[in-house]
Amino acid sequence: MTKCICTVISLLMNETSSMDACNGFATRRAARYITRLYERHLAAAHVTTTQFSILVLLNERPGMTMSELVQAMVMDRTSLVRAIKPMQRDGWLKTEPALDEPRKLVLSLTEPGQSKVREARPLWQKAQDEFEAQVGSERAAQWRHDFFEMTRST
Repeated sequence: MTKCICTVISLLMNETSSMDACNGFATRRAARYITRLYERHLAAAHVTTTQFSILVLLNERPGMTMSELVQAMVMDRTSLVRAIKPMQRDGWLKTEPALDEPRKLVLSLTEPGQSKVREARPLWQKAQDEFEAQVGSERAAQWRHDFFEMTRST
């Protein structure tokens, strides 16, 4: 007996999986969903969520070293360099040797980088509002607290 495709899909969607108990799977799935939400809003400013985070951190803390930014972003250095290259190319940020140790690089925003932050921030706020409308502002605040607690030790 053949079944209607809708019945098959419905059965598959309602089945549980061993991945339902996997914290890694659940958090990666949620991260991809949230990233898509934010990137949909930030697309109008032509920035990714990672680029926006880097721009805001450097706007708030100019002169961060690569090591400090790696730690703040919880990224490996190679991934950070890959994220920074297009921003340097577009003139949003610059790197220069640290005064106290020329082998260290410090990063700062250029005027176009500061302008990009001003352009993207209202778009980010719309993403923030949409996310909080979906999950509730108290729940979102609790999740942020929990996620920051978890990653502070890295």
